[in-house]
Amino acid sequence: MEPKHVPVMLNEAVNILSVMPGRVYVDGTIGGGGFSKEILRRSSPDGFLIGIDRDADAVKNVQIELEKEFDKKRFKLFYSNFSKIDDIVKESGFKNVDGIILDLGISSIQLEGDRGFSFKEEGGLDMRMDKGERLTAYEIVNHYPEKVLADIIWRFGDERHSRKIAKKIVEFRKNKQIETPLELRTIIKKAVFKGRGVLRIDPATRTFMALRIFVNKEYDSLIEFLGKLKDVLNIGGVIAILSFHSGEDRIVKNFFKNNPGFKSLSKKPILPSDEEVRFNPRSRSAKLRAFCHV
Repeated sequence: MEPKHVPVMLNEAVNILSVMPGRVYVDGTIGGGGFSKEILRRSSPDGFLIGIDRDADAVKNVQIELEKEFDKKRFKLFYSNFSKIDDIVKESGFKNVDGIILDLGISSIQLEGDRGFSFKEEGGLDMRMDKGERLTAYEIVNHYPEKVLADIIWRFGDERHSRKIAKKIVEFRKNKQIETPLELRTIIKKAVFKGRGVLRIDPATRTFMALRIFVNKEYDSLIEFLGKLKDVLNIGGVIAILSFHSGEDRIVKNFFKNNPGFKSLSKKPILPSDEEVRFNPRSRSAKLRAFCHV
């Protein structure tokens, strides 16, 4: 079955990579395979793709999809974290690559699953992208101290009501464990929404994002990845990064600001078109930054 995930700014991201035949590219977060497919199409007949994802199901599903359209000799997929890009490139038989795409958003496939990424779906409070990891969102919301919980929600979600939310969570769990995303969403809404005015986003959005980022150590992975770019990206090679949260974008922007070995390919981050936002509302917070290794 065709993956349901619609990549954000697909053409903008692949265009800025200047994909050509005979070159080597990395899709650091293959998700539903949209970027991988487009890179393989544009690098035909002999471009090579290295695909990485920490979700084993994504790797398995995209492997099947790519084999339907492309020669298996033109790509290699890895169940791993993009922070290990140096080892993965080497294991693929290459010293360097010509372009890298990194989509830091969560895929629609994961949102529609039963791992608790979305507060609109039933399921457990898991939120692990890699099921091999131990820490879950259930452990955090049911057992972490109130202050630690508030700090996580504030730091990783930029949630100004973090203390109120943490307090309400701790009060609730004194009588009953919080077991589902919908249950957690209800608790958060009672903590911050008084029933007046129009909500631009659901009150639970930032807290769920914070829990997901913390569970998956997403900031740590991004920082480790960025530190390895000079070693894996050819001179003239391009790195394109799609971020969906101010914290991620801040890490990316500050890294390249302090590393003169890279040149920005646009004065400001590239944003999705109005048409794309209408078609795919999840793209509204996306920012694309691209840099050339000089």
